[in-house]
Amino acid sequence: MLILTGFWCVTLLLTYIETIQIIPTFEDFEKAKTDLLTLIESVKVNRDLPMIAGCVRLAFHDCIGKNNCDGCIDHTNRGNAGLKVITDRLDSLYDLSYKGKISRADFYALAAVVALTRSTVDAPVKYLGLNYFKVGREDCETSPNQLQSVQPPFGTDGTHKTFKFFKNEFDFNVREAVALLGAHTLGRCRLENTGFEGAFVDEKFSTVIQGPNTLAPTSVLDNAYYRMIIDIVPWIQVAINGTRRQWQLPSHPIPNDKLPESERTTLLLNSDMANSWIIRPTDENGAVSCTPTSETTPCQHSFAHQHALQFAHDNALWIKEFTKVFGRMIELNRNVLTDAPKAPHATNYYK
Repeated sequence: MLILTGFWCVTLLLTYIETIQIIPTFEDFEKAKTDLLTLIESVKVNRDLPMIAGCVRLAFHDCIGKNNCDGCIDHTNRGNAGLKVITDRLDSLYDLSYKGKISRADFYALAAVVALTRSTVDAPVKYLGLNYFKVGREDCETSPNQLQSVQPPFGTDGTHKTFKFFKNEFDFNVREAVALLGAHTLGRCRLENTGFEGAFVDEKFSTVIQGPNTLAPTSVLDNAYYRMIIDIVPWIQVAINGTRRQWQLPSHPIPNDKLPESERTTLLLNSDMANSWIIRPTDENGAVSCTPTSETTPCQHSFAHQHALQFAHDNALWIKEFTKVFGRMIELNRNVLTDAPKAPHATNYYK
């Protein structure tokens, strides 16, 4: 009996040690923010900072699955293609300076929030999510790698499947899902990663005055994405790599993968068009029988249209709602989170 009691005590102790919550100190948290910003700015392509979009995409994919935001990515899943270059950079910094001081899940989430903060430095409306950041996320047992239990959403998905994913995975209603999809204003699609080619936005609707020292539109968090959907109606589908369908302007009917990068146009995916239109794919490549301006088979507006319309017309409203929804998403974890550490107050011994 004594041996069994001792065994259970050791088991409980080991379980406690394995699940102990890591709360960073103020000094480590502040240093992590600075180091992450330095890393993000160290990777630059002309006026673009691709780590901004990369860190935001990583946070989203990290939060998909049974344990949500747990610092683990399945790099064997094709839906996560392209993320390894991001995790390699972050993990190198984490393993060198922050392992044991902050959880990897916190580190990934913080990287996204620092990236979003950097993205609005030149913009008229600032992202302020860093002010509400919480810490204490638990990593998965095999962090940073994990076999993923839920398949990431595909750009070929139609309206119903797109919004069903956000409801099932994050319990987001339609408006919240539309708000989160606005993150597509950052970054671009690469054929080798996603099967699509091109950026979602260009300088047409950017809220930042373009200049040699300002960020490219693909690194700026603003409502240009919704302007592309709402203000430009005549989109048509083209086949990328002869298979997957993406939407391009009628004035640019040549698929982006057939053009040099300097001549490629903006794109939207089915899951983007779902923010305004009822998209019903007829095959696994995302082919759709309707187009927004067709006289014979026009697409009809979806239940999400009213929300995208509001966000297209009010950048400040969208930034506010995006900040709230993104914050809710990255706080999904098995642990109860706590506010990020604040600066310690100096003691006044003469009071």
